[in-house]
Amino acid sequence: MRVLILGKNGMLGHDMEKVFMDTDVIALGSAGLNITDKDAVFEQLMTVMPDIVINCTGFTNVDGAENDEEQANEVNGYGVGVLARGCREIDATLVHFSTDYVFHGNKKSGYNEDDSSNPINAYGRSKALGEQLIMDEMESVNAQNPKEGKYFIVRTSWLFGKHGKNFVETMIDLSSREEPLRVVDDQFGKPTYTMDLCEQVKWLALSHEYPSGIYHITNEGTTTWFRFAKKIFELSKIRGRMVPCTTDEFKRPARRPKFSALTNNMLPKLRPWEDALVDYLSSRNT
Repeated sequence: MRVLILGKNGMLGHDMEKVFMDTDVIALGSAGLNITDKDAVFEQLMTVMPDIVINCTGFTNVDGAENDEEQANEVNGYGVGVLARGCREIDATLVHFSTDYVFHGNKKSGYNEDDSSNPINAYGRSKALGEQLIMDEMESVNAQNPKEGKYFIVRTSWLFGKHGKNFVETMIDLSSREEPLRVVDDQFGKPTYTMDLCEQVKWLALSHEYPSGIYHITNEGTTTWFRFAKKIFELSKIRGRMVPCTTDEFKRPARRPKFSALTNNMLPKLRPWEDALVDYLSSRNT
């Protein structure tokens, strides 16, 4: 089983490589492969001939995408479509990561895998484009492609892990400030530990039990950024002060969905995010 991981230097890619170390794994950073370069993508795939391709690359600057939607679309959208085409050419399974931000954020009960996307910011639109292009490439059956390609689109949310910038580290870094931290308390989602996500993705990709499609993988439990921050301080024994605020009080270039919790109806559920946070905090200095 040969596995090709793209985006190895990011928070998710780093942990994904670790989880797949017991396979024939090849991991590349952005310097090793630019997924917006069609010729380079096809050449790399034909050289490596992986059984599974896991795409951890992405334009992840949500606010930055508002000013550079074209580049966000190239990386999160059209480049992903090229990668899907290449995977189909060599009969490789594609695993790609998407986001809760493909949804509008007005469904308080949470979003199911088959709910229609309706993003409210440029980042969400670019990720929704990538999802659609994967399905277009993998599901079109014709004389040249007599059978469908295999793919898993994995939507996740509010990631935290050891090898990248994340909300947990931001809150800990800001805790020493004298003035109280203002943290948004009216956006609802599910924090997710990258190691838990990667383990579940490995199980999904290798199980042969699940069909192509969209899957939601998050740690269980819905919270707000403010309540998430309170738990971080509590577990870290930090006495920093914080106050809740509304989205309207904390202006950002990109609009955020208010209710973007992802409901998992397809796979075994992960542990609660609070339990995952305990493990993450204990592993920070190891």
